[in-house]
Amino acid sequence: MKNYILYLCLSMTLFISCDSFLSEPPEKKDNLEIKTVEAVDLLLNHYNILFDRSRERIFASDSYGLYKDYYLVKPSLFTGALKYIVWLPDLLPSSATYYWEQEWNKISYANIVLNTIDQLEGTEVDKVRLIQDAHFLRAYEYYNMMTMFCLPYSEETKDALGLPLKKTLAFDESFKRSSLEETKNFIEEELTEALKTTIQRNEDLLFRISLPAVQAFAARFYLYIHDYTKAEDFASKALKAHSELVNIDNYFTPYNWKYTAVGKNYYGPNAPTDYKYPEFYYARVIYNHTSNAVPSQKLVNLYDQTNDARYEHFIVEDYSLNRAQTEGWDAYWQFGSIGIIHGPTTAEMMLIMAECLARRGETAQAITYLNNLRSTRYKAGTYTDLKASDFANKKEIVQFIIDERQREFPFAHRWDDIKRINSDPQNVVDKITITREFYQTDGVTVDESQTKTYTLAPGDPRFAWPISQLDIELSNGQLVQNPYE
Repeated sequence: MKNYILYLCLSMTLFISCDSFLSEPPEKKDNLEIKTVEAVDLLLNHYNILFDRSRERIFASDSYGLYKDYYLVKPSLFTGALKYIVWLPDLLPSSATYYWEQEWNKISYANIVLNTIDQLEGTEVDKVRLIQDAHFLRAYEYYNMMTMFCLPYSEETKDALGLPLKKTLAFDESFKRSSLEETKNFIEEELTEALKTTIQRNEDLLFRISLPAVQAFAARFYLYIHDYTKAEDFASKALKAHSELVNIDNYFTPYNWKYTAVGKNYYGPNAPTDYKYPEFYYARVIYNHTSNAVPSQKLVNLYDQTNDARYEHFIVEDYSLNRAQTEGWDAYWQFGSIGIIHGPTTAEMMLIMAECLARRGETAQAITYLNNLRSTRYKAGTYTDLKASDFANKKEIVQFIIDERQREFPFAHRWDDIKRINSDPQNVVDKITITREFYQTDGVTVDESQTKTYTLAPGDPRFAWPISQLDIELSNGQLVQNPYE
C-alpha cells in the first residue's frame, strides 16, 4: 500500500534512500548508489512508467458509448467501470485512484532530479538539460492532474481547490491543496523554466524534452485556460520546428491486422513503435488496459464513414468479439487494442491554430489549416477542400473545429475540451451537457427493470474527479476532497 509520502520515494529502477539520500551507500549491495547525472537520467528515460493510463478520460466524455444491450451480453465487462461512466464520485474515493497515484509517481521523478542534481557528478550542460527536462515533466503531469481532479479553469473558479504543490523530497512539505489559480501559475512557472531548453526534436527521444515539445504543450495549456493569443503563438512556433503530417490511410493500412475470437474475425491497427509516431512532439500514449474505448453514436456520426480514414482504421468494428464473445459493438484504438495518441502532435497544433484564428475572425487562414490536416485524414481522391462560404458565421466554423478535434482526438482530449468550452468566457459555441441512457445503478448493482437518464451539465462539480479516501486519510487532514453538494 502506498501513501502520499511514498510518492516522493521511489525504488523502481534505482535504489534511493529517502531519509538520507546520498549521505550513505544503499544497504542492498546489488542496487545502484546514485552519484552521477547518468543515474538520474535513467529515471526520465523510463518510458514504460511515463506513459498514461486513465479510465477517467476514456469513460467520462461524450465520445464514450454506454449501450444497455452490450451490458446485458456481459455485465462483468462493466464491473468497476460504471462509477466512471455515469459519474458517481461517492464511490470513487473509497479506494485508491490509480491515475492520481500514477501522476504523483511521475512528479516524484521530476522532484528527485530537481532536488538532487546539484549533489551529483556530471557536466553543467547535462545538469541544465536534466533540470529543464524535469520542469517539463512536472508541468505536463500537473496539467494532466489539473484537468482531471480540478474544476475547469475560469475567473469564476480560480479560487476553487487546486493541487498540492510538491516541490521537494521532504516528508514534512505541505500536502495542502493550493487554489486553482495557484496551480495554474505553478504550471506556467514550470513551463517558463522548460522553455529555456535549446534541444531540438529527436525522433529517437520523443519521450524526452525538446523545445518544440515544450512549445506544443504550452499551446495546449494556454488553449485550456482560454489564452488564445499565447496558444496560437506557441502552436505557430512548434509548427515552424516540425510540421510533418501522417497520411492516415497510407500509414496504418500496412498494419491493419486480422484478429480472431470465438472463430470470427475483426480488424484493427497495430502500428509499431508508438513512441516514434511521426507527428509526435512529445510521445505519450493512453493505455486503457481494463476496458475498451466504446465509441458513442454521437462520435460515430461525426465521421464521413465512407471516406474518412480515421473511421476506417480506428473504429474497430465488432471488437466485442474479443471482450464479450459476440458481434455488434466497436472500439476505438490506434496502437494495438489499448493505445491511443495523447501527446502533442502536429495535428493538434494545426487545430489549435485553426481555432485561435477562427475565434478572431481569420476564417480563410483557419480553413487553410483545416484543409492541410483533413486532406491527410481522408482516403486518396476523396477529400474536397472546405471553403469560407461553407460557414455562415464565427460560431459555425469554431464549432466545426471543435468537432474536428473530437474526430481527431475523441478520447485523448475530448474531456478537457468539454471542460474548457463550458468555462469559456467568450461563449462562442454552445456549452456541452453529456447524457447517458442506462439502467438504474448505484455503480455497484444494476436494476435492469428500470432505466434512467444520467446527466453531466455545465457547472457540475463532478467535472472535478474525486481523490481517493485512502490518500486523504494518509495526509493527516491536509488533503481535502472536492465538494459535490
